[in-house]
Amino acid sequence: MALGLTTEAGGGDFTPIVKYDARAGRMFRIDREQGAAGWETNSVEISNGFKAIFDMENIQVGWALFAAGIAPSFALVPLGQPLPAKPSDQHKQGFKILLKLGKDAGGDVRELSSCAKVVINALDSLHTAYEAQKAANPGKLPIVAMTGTKPVVSQGQGQSSTNYMPVFEIVAWADRPAELTGTSTVAPAPAPAPQAAVAPAPAAKALVGAEEF
Repeated sequence: MALGLTTEAGGGDFTPIVKYDARAGRMFRIDREQGAAGWETNSVEISNGFKAIFDMENIQVGWALFAAGIAPSFALVPLGQPLPAKPSDQHKQGFKILLKLGKDAGGDVRELSSCAKVVINALDSLHTAYEAQKAANPGKLPIVAMTGTKPVVSQGQGQSSTNYMPVFEIVAWADRPAELTGTSTVAPAPAPAPQAAVAPAPAAKALVGAEEF
């Protein structure tokens, strides 16, 4: 699968997020909480035992800009549609997907987005597995675990750097949760374009109980 990389404007309420730190190889839940000095942003690590129901039917791809001091900027379309125009030289190819965390990680609906190559590649591999297994699991969404990370070394300008690619694995399938509507409060996701038929693979074993969600 290749992510193939309606311009949308932020504002108002938004879906809370999870964030993957590619340099550290760690997953965080970003919480907004009312503190003594007003609203505060807290990062809660959820790397260990991370499981979530991923809304693979409604992935959005396109362009993203994450910069300090400003809200993220996106120009996205449903997976399978032509990419929109690149809004600026600073925007990079990226994606956005909704997921429902397992109870141990918070249990609510969150948004995961990134333009880091290692995260894009991880979601790309996950989508390939999803396409291979979805025919054997009609009407269901995959329960995905982060089972580890892989170091990826890149070279540039005489220096090397290491990022860590998350390893996402489908460990079970579940009915779509009622609160996972397929849309975020910032960017409604139109119905995805039809996907080409893929030969079904055996259904994943139910390694995760429904009580975890």
